[in-house]
Amino acid sequence: MDILQQMNLTDFTLYDLINVKGVEDTIDRFPLMASPVPSTILIAIYLYFIYKWGPNYMENRKPFDLKLVIAAYNIFQVAACSYLVMSYIGVGFKFSFIGRCTPKLPVEEYEHGYDAVYYGWLAMCLRMVEFIETVFFVLRKKQNQVSTLHVYHHISTFLIVWWSLKLSLSYQEMSIMVLNSIVHIIMYSYYLLSSYQMFRPLTNRVKPAITIIQLAQLVTMLVHVYAALQPSCDANKFIYVLHAINLTILISLFSNFYIQTYIKKARKGKQS
Repeated sequence: MDILQQMNLTDFTLYDLINVKGVEDTIDRFPLMASPVPSTILIAIYLYFIYKWGPNYMENRKPFDLKLVIAAYNIFQVAACSYLVMSYIGVGFKFSFIGRCTPKLPVEEYEHGYDAVYYGWLAMCLRMVEFIETVFFVLRKKQNQVSTLHVYHHISTFLIVWWSLKLSLSYQEMSIMVLNSIVHIIMYSYYLLSSYQMFRPLTNRVKPAITIIQLAQLVTMLVHVYAALQPSCDANKFIYVLHAINLTILISLFSNFYIQTYIKKARKGKQS
């Protein structure tokens, strides 16, 4: 099927893009899903705040003490991601789906199809909530942590989930959501523990492993995307080409981060 047809666009115009219909009417009824305009505005506000307004506002102010707020946020993320994983299992997800093509059916033909759509939408909302992490950096005057990797990762993940819900909406995406949620449980548990001095000896030792886990997740997702791109798989090829491109970029960025942060610094430490 032609890519534009898969996007439900016959004549590709700005009007068509703004008013693009979901692959099923179900998804268009959820908040933020009727049109890409609200999400685009949200991303524009996010970028303006983290690069312009926020740094200017904090220039002559002391950093905010957000330790308790961030701890509460990390606990929320662990709980929310755990809830998503258990919910996906409850609506039919099996770990054997990972790396395989999952048959695509209309939402109403899945036993728990409408529940699965709801949990997918919740996952998208959770990716949106993660924008606040960059806001924390700005308010704590940690502008050096507002890196290309960090910002690109948050925006691209949010957009990929949004467009997957809009144009694909199948159990094929469920494996990616579950993998991401499991890794986030590990990540935010690590962030929570590392914020307390008593756990620093442990978290400092496992810190490199967190990036390795993230890379392993991305590679596993790429294998899963490869399965979806096979001609015999009835998945939205446009969406999965986007997934493949995005995952390749993220693997490159995370690999570079690991090399620069751990391998090269370790070599410099030995030389000194």
